[in-house]
Amino acid sequence: MTYKKITTLFMISVVCVACSTKEKSYVELEKHPIKLHKEEESTLPVVYVSFVYTTNTPKAREYDNRNQMLKEINILNQYFVDENNQKIFRFKPYRYFSYENFNKRNCDLAYQLNQPRKIITENIPAAVKRCFPERRSKEVFFIIYDSYSDRLKFRDVTSWGFRNTGQPFILIDWQRLNYNIQAATPHEMGHAFGLKHVCAPGAKLKDSTNIMTSADCKLGSGGQRNIGFNREQLSTIMDYYYRAK
Repeated sequence: MTYKKITTLFMISVVCVACSTKEKSYVELEKHPIKLHKEEESTLPVVYVSFVYTTNTPKAREYDNRNQMLKEINILNQYFVDENNQKIFRFKPYRYFSYENFNKRNCDLAYQLNQPRKIITENIPAAVKRCFPERRSKEVFFIIYDSYSDRLKFRDVTSWGFRNTGQPFILIDWQRLNYNIQAATPHEMGHAFGLKHVCAPGAKLKDSTNIMTSADCKLGSGGQRNIGFNREQLSTIMDYYYRAK
């Protein structure tokens, strides 16, 4: 084999290795299926969930792993239900970007989140799209970050759900993983599928309330948020699902 051919083959190999590295900048969670009943596997509409870990806060690092992401999928499959406790979707794990992999993307999303200032929510959808310009049909990005407020600093746990014109995503403060603090994961996923807050006047934190209940009403706390979606809410969810890209 001539020197020229050897050099050409080497360069091709280098290029292919680079391509392979880029392709595998995340963990394919589909290789780690979640157990569901057979009838749920075949009949429930599928929502793909991809996880993006954007914070490197020391205490948050223990949750930046594949197993934690699969726990969040299980939480969605268990608690994102109607008022009769019937599952609505089959949430299926798709991709997982660890903080290390996310940081390598050099997205301006990193500068929008996890800073010692309140986020500007109007800027987040465009930043998410620039960071992840391609997405699978019916894919929701589950973005873990460290919320900040002037009053609570990084002890703040504010989380968000964005409908984002058919390309939904949610922001979850890392302290609210594991179904911690008023059912944040299903609540924000409800926002991502078009739902607004509901009020429960006089509700205490220990009271049973609808998933979408909020203290924003200034009439009481959001309660436990442990009652599933009612018929009207379910109709909105499914309408947004079939309109989602």
